[in-house]
Amino acid sequence: MSMQKYKKVGKNVIRTGDEYWHYYVRTSRKEPNITGKYLFFSEYKEELDKIAIDELENNGFFHAKINTDEHKKGTDYVLCLYDTDDSRKLELAEKYKENGAVKYRYWKTDADTIQGSYSEQFLKTLTPKEREEWTRNKTI
Repeated sequence: MSMQKYKKVGKNVIRTGDEYWHYYVRTSRKEPNITGKYLFFSEYKEELDKIAIDELENNGFFHAKINTDEHKKGTDYVLCLYDTDDSRKLELAEKYKENGAVKYRYWKTDADTIQGSYSEQFLKTLTPKEREEWTRNKTI
């Protein structure tokens, strides 16, 4: 798996990626101690791209990622907007509640991801084999 070259997508935001994810990074901040992510789902990758760039550029977030076309599960793309804690979950819910193109799913800890804890809404889009793979404990 090789990383793509960096592309500047905002004044202080770059994007790179691999076959699975498009990664967004704020370049002018020191990386904080990330413990989880806010999740956004949409059929429209461009909408998630705009949110990722705006939140990193203007609202204090450091890192985000969106899955690639080839690794989309079901009809939606997912934006993972990483942060140190869940203290901004209500702020983000309020901010994006009128955006009909985006479904905001609040906060998920990295520990939940490592333990294979996923929502039933996501898991029901997978085949039994995929479901087993996704819910298996992961190692870092």
